[in-house]
Amino acid sequence: MSEANCVTKTELTEAVRSAVQDRAAWLYLLIKEFQAAGYETDEPVKKALFKYGQLNSRKMGAITSPKAFFDGIGATGNAGLPFAREDMGVGTDKGVYHLHHCPLVEAWKNLGATSEEIIHLCDLAYCGDAGLISGFPGLDLKFNETIAKGDAYCEMVVTRR
Repeated sequence: MSEANCVTKTELTEAVRSAVQDRAAWLYLLIKEFQAAGYETDEPVKKALFKYGQLNSRKMGAITSPKAFFDGIGATGNAGLPFAREDMGVGTDKGVYHLHHCPLVEAWKNLGATSEEIIHLCDLAYCGDAGLISGFPGLDLKFNETIAKGDAYCEMVVTRR
């Protein structure tokens, strides 16, 4: 491979952030259209996102510890780049990551979403995470802090039951 074909870490980060922002825009626009059509519930969206998470959990294989979970979601080695992921300690019983950037929130802000809408969209997006963790019955996932709610980072915590 010639040097001209190399991609810098910054270029890769921006490219992946752009892809995540595209998904965020799809979600935002779909919700807006559902609302405009008179739908009064997000339940179909929640179910679809949960199923999407379940599909992704099947790709990861048997996961029984927070360490294996975080290794699984970071399998490409670059999965944390768009979120500026920081490992705060990951072991066999508990793992904590801080995500210092959220391309989803950034996209929603750029699309004109209000603070309340951003919190709601983040809650919806979490349904995908809930679907993902549901594939690993011995683990729990929660976000103690979120950028959507105005915190400095998202704190992603996975614990063994």
